Amino acid sequence: MIIRCALIGTGTDSDPYRIDLPTFSGVITNETTGRAFADVPVSDVPADVAAFVSAYPTYDLTTPLPVPFPASLASSWAEFLARRYDLGEARWHPVVF
Repeated sequence: MIIRCALIGTGTDSDPYRIDLPTFSGVITNETTGRAFADVPVSDVPADVAAFVSAYPTYDLTTPLPVPFPASLASSWAEFLARRYDLGEARWHPVVF
């Protein structure tokens, strides 16, 4: 599933820009806007996040979302990944941006 995510990091050698997800491919980034398109495995995307992405499609890396990504969805996604990868606690904090 192609999802536009927020980049984390400062862009330095010790803290490069990256997407806060365990697995993804096909990344296209825009460091100026702090956004990236990533192909995220469907198995790593809970149904409520997939529904949000489908309801608010994005076509570029510059246009803001029409509504902010709810913090509750970000938390549930992080918890979903923690359970899926058996971490015990949330490690990744992906945000649709």
